[in-house]
Amino acid sequence: MDADSTSLRARMKRRLPNFEQLSERIRTRARALRRRFGGTEDASVAERLAAIDEEYVERGAKDITEVDLDTVIEQAEAIEERFESNGPLQRLLEDGRLLLSLVRDARRGHYREIPVWTLSAAGFTLLYVLNPFDLIPDTIPLLGVLDDAAVVSACLSLLEQDLRDYQAWKRARLEDESDEPAEDLISP
Repeated sequence: MDADSTSLRARMKRRLPNFEQLSERIRTRARALRRRFGGTEDASVAERLAAIDEEYVERGAKDITEVDLDTVIEQAEAIEERFESNGPLQRLLEDGRLLLSLVRDARRGHYREIPVWTLSAAGFTLLYVLNPFDLIPDTIPLLGVLDDAAVVSACLSLLEQDLRDYQAWKRARLEDESDEPAEDLISP
């Protein structure tokens, strides 16, 4: 294990009280995903990135459970921090927050007009971002988050209309609560 991955593990342990258990679960899931989706340990970075598209997100979403969605909610701060602290992901920060908000509202029963597969795709994407041991390990400087950004982008493309519907619902709900226009309260 190199110094970067040791440092990452130490930071994750401080932020996530159940890191070891979560880490093992994520590594197991990552190995299964690599086997299932054809990723190999020796595939080049370009090959790994090329494998990430809308179908990749759809396949991953099929295995998302309610426990996984609860994990997304429990780890929301860590997920948001991953978006904030990484160059390619930072550009997707508002979209990441929108996905987190969608999962929270759906799991709490506030937003019910969402297809299950949409919720699963959002959950898969957010867990992927949280996972430091995905197709391209996050310990590889810069390249390690490109796959995360690719998964988020593919998810956004898949869920575009559902996200617009959610934003409209959220905007209307906020306007009802405050009796003011909510244009500035929700990112586009």
